[in-house]
Amino acid sequence: MPRRIVLLGATGYTGGLAAAALVRLRMRPLLVGRSAQKLVALGARLGHGLDTVVVDLEHPDRLVEVLAPRDVVVNVAGSFARLGPGVVEAVIRRRGTYIDCATEPDFLLDVFDGLGPVAAQSGSALFPGFGHRSVAGSLAASVALERSHGKAASVDIGYFREMATGDAVSGGTRASLAHSARVRHFAWRDGRLIAARNGDRARTFSVHGDDLRAGSDGGLEHIVVPRVYPSLREVGVYVGTADPSRPGSRPGRLRRRGGRLPAVVRGWGARLGGAKGPDEAARTDARTMVIANTHAADGGSLCDVTLAGVNAYTFTAETLAWAALRAADGLVDGEGAFGPGEAFGLAGLSEAC
Repeated sequence: MPRRIVLLGATGYTGGLAAAALVRLRMRPLLVGRSAQKLVALGARLGHGLDTVVVDLEHPDRLVEVLAPRDVVVNVAGSFARLGPGVVEAVIRRRGTYIDCATEPDFLLDVFDGLGPVAAQSGSALFPGFGHRSVAGSLAASVALERSHGKAASVDIGYFREMATGDAVSGGTRASLAHSARVRHFAWRDGRLIAARNGDRARTFSVHGDDLRAGSDGGLEHIVVPRVYPSLREVGVYVGTADPSRPGSRPGRLRRRGGRLPAVVRGWGARLGGAKGPDEAARTDARTMVIANTHAADGGSLCDVTLAGVNAYTFTAETLAWAALRAADGLVDGEGAFGPGEAFGLAGLSEAC
């Protein structure tokens, strides 16, 4: 019998998308949030009369009471640095499986360095960062590294998104962006994980003759890609910025030297107004692109991979549901904290994406 799926933050923007994705997979998640009224409305809107429980994640002891042993917990309630540690500890106490879409660097590092070993001892599996930012990049990097046949010393990953009319970021995304701007990031350089300032490097990705500028970011790939490919000396994760000559500047419309960008890539940064995130039309119109480049020890180029796909919110909701279903069906095995490639391998990542 499948294990129960518990969705935390179900009434938020990404939570609603994830709940709908789970229902489409014929799952009946337990919806958890702070507002009974919003939970009941969400369950009714999905048309399945789903069970709901009111829990304030500021008080994780209440969550422990709600969870059953071996539950699969999908957490989309941010900010993760504030609420996530208590949630992870509650899941570990119940020997469950934990999945989230976090991008906050200090929380991700805490999961792998601090909570991961505790989970391994208790028999829990943790899959942090299982969203667009890390799953798509891990796939692009894995394909490029496999095609480099063990010759790669470094891989650079670039994230770009097309803006659509009416596009915006959700309240949870805003909270994560604000938190990430205040904390120290990290990077895999010279064969080890080091502290690094967000945006301390800039580079250009070339696609079909267009130059896409981006600044460095403390993405999960710095932690998890070298665990699968330990010979790597450097991992770079980059996100498009308004002005790469000023590292760490506010995300905005990407620019190309000497011309304009292709229509598919018009900027990473989103308008920060509007707490509800992009509407359905904006999600349908918007597209994302993820690029991975590998290089040999002498700097020579080995392989370039470009992935084009749907907007980041849709991608994240669908992949969270995909991972939760496999965990509920017992198709994911392991104890401790895992990156996307470690958890599912290249074939699994390809299927998920």
